[in-house]
Amino acid sequence: MPNAGTSSDGSRIVRAMTPDDLDAACRILVDQELCDAEGLPQRLSATMEMANADYLVAEEDGVIVGVTLSVFDGFTSFASYVAVAPGAERRQIGGQMIGELIRRTQARDGKNIVVASWLSAAGFYRSMEFRMPGAVFLVRDV
Repeated sequence: MPNAGTSSDGSRIVRAMTPDDLDAACRILVDQELCDAEGLPQRLSATMEMANADYLVAEEDGVIVGVTLSVFDGFTSFASYVAVAPGAERRQIGGQMIGELIRRTQARDGKNIVVASWLSAAGFYRSMEFRMPGAVFLVRDV
């Protein structure tokens, strides 16, 4: 299911990431300081074909301007990264990618979407009807 369907907004489409998109997607994640560059293409390449992966890109006129990395566990889609290219922020790209992730989660009979977010981005997610349920997200570096 993850590769079926795209959403479109004029000249922008949101679709499943392909191997041809890896360099652009990695550049966005690194430019937004969300990931280290070392080994990133190999990590994404090794996991993007998993049946439960929803790796999405937003494309405008042939240029990748956004990337979302998410996995589905049978109940919940967990979005670890939603990133928009520097200079392309505040143009509803993130919202369109979340919209496509919602569509894909619903198609799998998923119950909800959980996003990992910086506090500075919480307002964006609240504007898209996300809520803060009071759960605590704990991280242990390895």
